[in-house]
Amino acid sequence: MKYTYSALLLALVLLIAMLVNLFASFYNGDDKLTPQGEPRYHFILITQDNNDPFWTMYKNGATKAGETKNVFVEFVDIKYKDAALTINAVEMAILSNVDGIALQPFDVKESTEILQKVRDANITAITFENDVFYIPEISTVGSNSYEVGFASGEMAAAASGGKADIAVLVNDPGAKDSKQYNSIKYQGLLEAISKYPEMTVSQIYTLDTRMFEVDKLTNTILNENPDIDLIICSDSENTPGVAQVVIDSGKVGNVKIIGYGAMPQTMNYIKDGVVYGTIAADSYSIGYNTVIQLADIFDGKQISEFYNTDIYAITSRNLEEYREIFKTEEK
Repeated sequence: MKYTYSALLLALVLLIAMLVNLFASFYNGDDKLTPQGEPRYHFILITQDNNDPFWTMYKNGATKAGETKNVFVEFVDIKYKDAALTINAVEMAILSNVDGIALQPFDVKESTEILQKVRDANITAITFENDVFYIPEISTVGSNSYEVGFASGEMAAAASGGKADIAVLVNDPGAKDSKQYNSIKYQGLLEAISKYPEMTVSQIYTLDTRMFEVDKLTNTILNENPDIDLIICSDSENTPGVAQVVIDSGKVGNVKIIGYGAMPQTMNYIKDGVVYGTIAADSYSIGYNTVIQLADIFDGKQISEFYNTDIYAITSRNLEEYREIFKTEEK
């Protein structure tokens, strides 16, 4: 019993010592106890809720940057590229009195108006994956549309041996100024294929992403334009749809496909030889630098108006490497 009491007394002394050390670690010398590691800022990032690995990687990068800069990073998912949903999410963030907001613009007019509301509320704003919808005094982080188009053209040349009749699928989200975005990508594409006299863009097709009409449009391309033997996609969600129509039409191998993004289906189609390759944004870097740029603004640092991130060119040769990066499993 004597030894039991001694052991309990020793344990109590050790516990008291641990508590003293714990409280001392929070003591700031001003008769106040402050939580260790309290975030310096609170940022809200407007993201999308879908199965595109872009957003998983984007969030991972932003979260890591938040840890690096001691910033609380909160994500608000919207279901699709919907202007009304985005505006509502931003307005709710303003009411939350956060320090910074980041979003992907959907046009110039409404995006500018909602971002002006953000600034009127003395909240710092930044955009990402936007090098076309120029919004004064708002910096942006993301891939360069011209470089994306150029990389697509280079991949198309490799896929076709420098000889192809090309159909290009571009998105029209309903904003009249989206044509500028498509034009910049198209300029890059034309530059890349300009040294191949037997490569021509036969047709550009506009796809309304809100109508989910990729199957219908791809069938139209294949049926009405039999000379087209290469299709270039500009959207990650539409690439698998184009590939499936080519499979159903029995034209795998005869019609090459250059995709965009790293959706799991797209990666599987590359392995199966249905899609030659795809261009993907470095979304981890985009997320990371979105938060870094916002934090740097608050820290009084000068940031660039456009922070360009890398892009990836993925084919069967490096597929497994990028499966690991984007965490997509083979099916």
